Amino acid sequence: MALISLSNVSFGYNDNDLLDSASIAFNDNEHVAIVGDNGSGKTTLLRLLAGDLLPDSGAVTKNASVYMLSQINVSDSKSGGEQQMFALMRAFESSADILLLDEPTNNLDADAKQVFFNRLNTYPNGVVIVSHDRELLQQMDKIIELHNGQLKVYGGNYDFYLEQKKIESDNIYSKYTNAQKSIARLNNTITVAQNTRQHHEFKQQKEINSSRRSRLEQNALKGKSQETEAKKRAIIQKKLVEQISIQQSLSEQMRNETIKIPMPNKPFYSKELINISGLYYSYGDKIIFQDFEFTMYGKSRIRLVGKNGSGKSTLLKIICGELKPDSGTVKTFGKIAYVNQDLSVLDKNKTIVENIMEISGCLKHDAHAIAANFGFRGDASQQCVGTLSGGELLKATLAAVLGSSEQPDLLILDEPTNNLEIKSIGILEDALNQYRGAILLVSHDNMFVKNISIDTEIRI
Repeated sequence: MALISLSNVSFGYNDNDLLDSASIAFNDNEHVAIVGDNGSGKTTLLRLLAGDLLPDSGAVTKNASVYMLSQINVSDSKSGGEQQMFALMRAFESSADILLLDEPTNNLDADAKQVFFNRLNTYPNGVVIVSHDRELLQQMDKIIELHNGQLKVYGGNYDFYLEQKKIESDNIYSKYTNAQKSIARLNNTITVAQNTRQHHEFKQQKEINSSRRSRLEQNALKGKSQETEAKKRAIIQKKLVEQISIQQSLSEQMRNETIKIPMPNKPFYSKELINISGLYYSYGDKIIFQDFEFTMYGKSRIRLVGKNGSGKSTLLKIICGELKPDSGTVKTFGKIAYVNQDLSVLDKNKTIVENIMEISGCLKHDAHAIAANFGFRGDASQQCVGTLSGGELLKATLAAVLGSSEQPDLLILDEPTNNLEIKSIGILEDALNQYRGAILLVSHDNMFVKNISIDTEIRI
């Protein structure tokens, strides 16, 4: 039975149409995930289902009790994971006919995620989730993709979704190849027709010159021939325009958003990068580190693991100098770059090119080349960072940090996949697999960790 249904629903902000005559039904007992690019309208769709927003047109019909959990704002009193788990338990305890959960696994450590998964899998009612967490998507009954205002249903989990997307991609490529062949064939037809017409006109003119017909008869025959040829050319030209339009549309769908990281201009630091001894650090009465020791060497890839509140992010900030230890020594060597959870490395009041110049120390023409390698070509490189979406901000940050040949010896990342859509996570994975320096990572995304070949885990 349909718990909530959308019938020809349209909704937008200003000139941005997020839903365009969309229709779909969410049934009881189904666990469904909504995926799509950042800014595509996933959270807006949840709010329409909850009744927090009204559609511009169409109807939202509810036959169920609904409980919506929005993304939480982390306070200083509890870790993000603790606040998230408390909010999730309240949602389950509501026993609503349908739960609407926006990025429910954000900030959860491995143990907390397993608790959440167990509760989710035993929840008897409907659940609609917005998430980029591929472990979570793997447990869904179906996945709904929101793209360009339209909803497309994939009747299976994440693996099934990937299989179907691969089939769609192969089909698009096949159509693109056929369009290319048609364009080449039509262009060849036009060329042959032009040569044939020139030969025919020459022959016709020769016959006219030697003919005894009146000039009026000669011009009539010539005009009729030209009219026939013009009709043929118009038909071929129309087909050519149609095929070019199809090719351009397919090309946009095939757009490759991978990025290119240059070779470094010097070997990466291979000796000791970090040496911490006797570290003591506390928040008020809470001791975070006591006699803590940590050493990291060049080219290694390390993941810090531990329960929420154990101090993983705190340790990264101490290493980078954002926090000062109460006692102990913290020594770092080589060039270090730190990308924090909210991607606030860049100056949001400056353009992409200006940020690249400032962080990498390169000249303006080199900054434009770097921006182009990361997908910001032409005027796009002059966008103000404050206007970028989450995925674009990630690419701009990577461009500034990794885009020049002066790459850091150590890249420190704190929950880099938080709030990124699946496509942007793939771009990040590709970039980190090209990068050959050391990585120190805090992440709860096990699939991401595996895909970037983290070789060591240290529990704190």
